Formats: sequence, structure tokens, C-alpha cells
Amino acid sequence: MKNKPFKLNKDRLLQDLKSDYKAAQPGHNTWVAKRDEYIAETYGKPYGNEVKGSSQIVSKDIKRQLEWLIPSITDPFLGTPDVIKCNPVTFEDSNAARQNELLLNTQFTRQFDRYNFITRAARVLATEGTCVVQCGWEYEDKKVVKQVETIVVDENGQQHISVVEKEDTEILVNKPTAKVCRGEDIYIDPTCMGDLDKAQFVIYRYETDLSTLRKDGRYKNLKRVAAKLTDTEDIDYRPEDATYFKFSDVARKKVVIYEYWGNYDMYGKGITTPIVCTWAADDIIIRLEGNPYPDKQHPFLVVPFTPIPFQLQGEALAENIGDRQKIKTAITRGMIENMAKSNNGQVAIREGSLSMANKKRFREGKNFEFRGSPNDFWQGSYNQIPSSAFNMLQLMDNDIESQTGVKSFSGGVTGNSLGSTATGTRAVQDATGMRKLNLIRNIAENLLKPLMRKWMAYNAEFLDEETVIRVTNEQFVPIRRDDLEGKIDIDIEISTVEDNNAKAQQLSFMLQTIGPALGAEFTQLILEDIARLQKMPELAEKIKNYQPKQDPNAEQAKQLEMQKLALENERLKGQIQELNSKVQIMPADGHVKEAKARLDMAKAEQLGSAKDLIDLQFLKENTNIDHQNKLELEELKGKLNLLSMQQQQQAGDKQLGVYGG
Repeated sequence: MKNKPFKLNKDRLLQDLKSDYKAAQPGHNTWVAKRDEYIAETYGKPYGNEVKGSSQIVSKDIKRQLEWLIPSITDPFLGTPDVIKCNPVTFEDSNAARQNELLLNTQFTRQFDRYNFITRAARVLATEGTCVVQCGWEYEDKKVVKQVETIVVDENGQQHISVVEKEDTEILVNKPTAKVCRGEDIYIDPTCMGDLDKAQFVIYRYETDLSTLRKDGRYKNLKRVAAKLTDTEDIDYRPEDATYFKFSDVARKKVVIYEYWGNYDMYGKGITTPIVCTWAADDIIIRLEGNPYPDKQHPFLVVPFTPIPFQLQGEALAENIGDRQKIKTAITRGMIENMAKSNNGQVAIREGSLSMANKKRFREGKNFEFRGSPNDFWQGSYNQIPSSAFNMLQLMDNDIESQTGVKSFSGGVTGNSLGSTATGTRAVQDATGMRKLNLIRNIAENLLKPLMRKWMAYNAEFLDEETVIRVTNEQFVPIRRDDLEGKIDIDIEISTVEDNNAKAQQLSFMLQTIGPALGAEFTQLILEDIARLQKMPELAEKIKNYQPKQDPNAEQAKQLEMQKLALENERLKGQIQELNSKVQIMPADGHVKEAKARLDMAKAEQLGSAKDLIDLQFLKENTNIDHQNKLELEELKGKLNLLSMQQQQQAGDKQLGVYGG
């Protein structure tokens, strides 16, 4: 047997969601009451113990400290165009990190009103103790008709260019958003124990009109809502404008909306799914769908000023210095009462010192005559205020400044304002800087980083396939949806005035130490960093792109010198080529010379041999050596012949003897 399809009971759904809303009201109302006390103390509203006819002044020390505090904790997020740094977890995420960094910086600094957002968030945070921010996505487009050129083929097969009209969608707005919500309009699951990620629901109550709801396109049953607007009013809702002004026409008539973001069992399986449900006019559901955001989380961030363990809401600035402000108020009122009840400006005269005529002239401010001495006249003045009152006020001021870390310099910027010694001055500055840095890190870690992570997830889901963002005046970077995904660590740079001044002084000292030894290019780099630290981006850009102008005469002389060097180089090249050719010829020339030397040596030896022959011939002719040589030769031949004959005879005798035996 098949299971029957589950049919959602919207009445039961609305009843359950409104039950969550009522369950969250007690804790919500307790915090709203505390929040109202913080606001009343911050803006110096009467305490309720004032007496008619007496001083009702309230010392606004919290408000003064707040005005000093806000610029110092917001400037690090407003003074630079590159607030966000994305660091990749692995080397494969490097491109995605770079793309996300460019995109988030462009969206936050150029496409988003960051000044009003940061300033409002910091002011609400310090005043109320808790700041709630709603993230979202804004999209708007319109249908346009464009003329497109197309190629058509006629009956003869000829191609022609034809212009046709084509309907297209032009995207007007496509970007993430964030807004600061009123604390009294946020209802959070009371069982989350201080962890917003564990909250099962968050309900946002706000005021809008039917025209806005119709333009949005996501809301239904608006006719039923319009029919009940004249009869139903939410008496618990306090309008944002606090004027209670009402429009007479239905389109602009205000309607209170309750937007439920949470988990609910939509399919009857016992498993909850993220949903968003919006109802108006007490019991009319105008929107019901699954959570449209890619992270499937509610789009809210809760930031405490001074965190309280296991609580979402924090303590405001008034929590720390509210009692000091009350003490100063009491002392100031007493001083004013003392002065108000004095007889300042009154004049008394001794009785009988003036006649009736002179008394009249005295009262009219004319010259008069009197009897007696000047001591007969008494001049009233303010009562003397004891120094202990001023000492107490100074003690409260010091205590307030130590609690906030902000020096208001109410007594003037003097050496005693920071301490009597250099060590004491440095200790005060370090403590003040650490307090400011802690507040700045609180905003960075609990507000901006979670906000950027949500924006990063929304970008991956809602951006077009090819969204081109303007990064600089010349560079355009295409962002693909694939490149936006991945695990990216977001790092938000935090800089304070003290840190920037310290870095700038170190760089200045480096310039003084090095001097012109490393050249103008290195000096230009350091000057650029100093300008950026001093929050002068325009000057830093000018220093970066600065090129010194050349003197025309010096430039012409330089060109002539270059031409001279070029000619000298050409001459040297010719000489080098000539020497190279000679070096190449030298081996062949050496062989020729060697052969010639051998020939000359052979000729010399031949001439020497001929000379020896001639000398020998001359010697022979003069000494008759040839004739003697001939005689000796003839004699030698005769001896040889005789010897030969003897040898033959002996051989013959031996043969005869052999035969005879």
C-alpha cells in the first residue's frame, strides 16, 4: 500500500511559528528594556528623580566618550580601498583567493555604502550593546529591445545583413547587501545558549507597504492583506520614524511584516528543513519557501560590544561608565543649586546711611550721597564651592577615560594629560591603543569576516557566469562562478593611528639612515609606503607614478653624448673586426714563412757543399794529390791481383793433395 502524499497544513504551520514568536518574547523584552536604559543614559535623558524648580541637568559623559570612540574604531575599515585579504588554504586555491579578494573589495568599497554601514553599526554597537545585521542579495533587471545584425539568404542565394529587433534582459542591480536592523525587531531562539549558529529560528519584524511587496514579486495573498489593513494594527510595533504618520491610500499604507527564518518539518518525516515564512495582518501567509541562500542559514549576524558568556546580547558602553555619569550628574546639580541659591548680584546698605532722595537716586543708578563709610555697603556673590567637588569630578573623568581607553583631553593637550614621565606616557598610550585595537578586532572578527563569508557564498550562487568587475581604472577582471568556490581564509587588515604613525616613523628613520646611497627609486618606494600609512592614497599614487622632468639642455647634451658614444662604439667595433681578421690570417702566414726559411736553409747548404767541392778541387790541383792517388790506386790494384793469384794457386795445391792420397 502506497503512502499518501503529505499535505502541509498552513494553519498549523502558522500556529507553530507564532508560538515560537511568543516563546521568544520574554527574553527579548528583557533585553529591550535593558537596551532602552543604555540609550537613555547615553543620550542624557532625565533619570526620573528630578525636582521641579531644581537643577535637572544630566552630564553626558557617555555621549562625549562615544563621539571620541567612533572615529577611532571605524577609520581602519574606511581609510583604505583594500580592507579584505583572502589567503588560500592550499596552492590550488590561489587563483580563487585572488579572485575573491578583488571581488569582495570591489563590492564592499565601491558598490556598497560602507561609510554609513560601518558608522551606524559601530554607533549601535556601542550605544545598545548589540548590533544585528541582515545579509541579503539585491537583484533588479528590465526588458529591453535591442537591434541585432543577422545574415539572411534571399531566394537567389545571396547573403545580406539584416537588422532585427530582439528582446533582451538588462541587469540593473546584482550585488550582495547588508543592513543594520533595529534590536527590538529581532526575535531569536532562546535555547541557542549564546551561539547563533545553533538557533532554530530568527524572526525579523519590519514595516513596509503593499506597493513594495507587489514590486518584489515573491509575495502572494496581498489582496487579503489590503482588505484587512483598515481594521488591523499592531499596537506592539513602534515605527522607525516615530511619527505614527499614516498614508490614506492603500498602495502606500504601512503594513507590519513578520519574517521567520528557521527549521521546520515541512514534509511530515520528522526531519526539519530550512524555510522562510512571512506573514502579515496577523494570520495571512504571503511567502513560504525553502531557504534560498546557498549556505541554508539564516541571513543574520549578531555582534556584542562587550560579550557576556552564554548570551547573544552584550553590554553597552553605558554599562561601564553609567554609574560614573550619575555621580558627575549629582555633583554638577549640587554645584548649580549652590550657585542658584546664592545672593549673587544683591546689594545691601546700612539703615540710615542714605536719605530718601539719595536712596531713590541709588536705585535708579544715579550718583548719590551717603553718610558713613564704604563698609556700610555690602555686595552679594556666589557661594564658594569646595575644592573636593572639583577633585571628585576629575576623579570620575579619569575613571571614565580608563574604562573606555579614550582620552578626551578635557583639560587640554598637555604633558600632564598623558603622564609626568616618558614611561608613564608610553604606558598610557599602549593601554589606550590596546583597548582600541580590541574593539576594532571585535568588529573585524564578529561582523566583517562573517559578512564577507556570506557574501562569498552568495556570489558563488547568484552571480552571472561572466561578471566583469572594475578593479582599477584600467584593469578588468572576469569572475567565473567556478573560481569563487573553495575554502578561502578571509583576513581583514586592522590598522590604528598609533600603528600607522609608528610604522611611518620607522620608515622615515630608515630614509635618514640610508640617505641617497640606494638611489631615488628606493627612496620613492619608502615615500609611497609612508603616504599610504598616513591615509593619503592620492599622494601615494602620485609618488608611485612620479617621473622627474628633464632639463631640455641637459637632455640635448645627453643625446649628443649618446651619439658620441655610439660613434665611438662603431669605431671600436671596426678595430676589433680588423684585429680578428688579422688573427685569422696569422696561422697561414706562419706556414709560408717557415717553408721559405727551410728553402733558404737548403740553398745555403747547397752553396756550402759547392764551395767545399771547389776548395777540394783547388787543393788537389796545387798539391798533385790526384796523381799520387792514381799511383796508389794502381799499386793497390796490383797487390790485389797478386793476392788473388796466390789464393788460386793454394786452392789448386790442396785439390791435388787430396786426389793423390
